[in-house]
Amino acid sequence: MKLIWPLMLISTVLSTTVSAEESLALITVQGSGMVAAAPDQARLQMTVGSRQTSVNKAKIEVDGKMAQLTSMVQKLGIATADINNAPLRIYPEYQQDQKAVEMYRVERELTVQVRDLTKYPALLEQAAALGITQLSPAELLVSEPAPLYQQALSLAYADAEQKAQQLAKLSGRKIKQVHQIQEQGVSPSPRHKMAMMASEALQFGSNQVRADLSIQFELAKP
Repeated sequence: MKLIWPLMLISTVLSTTVSAEESLALITVQGSGMVAAAPDQARLQMTVGSRQTSVNKAKIEVDGKMAQLTSMVQKLGIATADINNAPLRIYPEYQQDQKAVEMYRVERELTVQVRDLTKYPALLEQAAALGITQLSPAELLVSEPAPLYQQALSLAYADAEQKAQQLAKLSGRKIKQVHQIQEQGVSPSPRHKMAMMASEALQFGSNQVRADLSIQFELAKP
């Protein structure tokens, strides 16, 4: 008998807990919010390359162009901390028989964070004049996405709440309270636009800062 009573007590507690959980009527909905913002910064990636019969010749040419490019960027007032020189990349090009190297292609990338978009056209024009090999599309950014994300979160919550209220009404019930909230993730989405020269009209468009929530609501008893 001393072993039976504790087991009966545990069984009763578990039954009561399960019954309480089963009595809850829950509904889970997804909410999304999005806020548009004009970009105020750009990240630009430029490549300098050379193709020569020796690695050393190609490296000397690339280093010279890279030094000119870096000097130009600094003269535009861009801070050294916003300039990043990547390591050299070397690509051997073989003869048709694949037995001997015919040429060497050497490349190096320069990534520049442009915090003042008024400098963007001059940067493109002068970079082209220096003979850059490749110019990647600019990545347009918003410098302060956090406040915009907070706004997007509020919109996402309102969207989820509106959906829950509508579904509850269709079922003949009302929302009682929030049971659980799950944030789906931060998604400030940078926009990419093709690089344009200074003579063209620059239209940077807008970025979208988005928030997604999954909210579980408890329904009031009918």
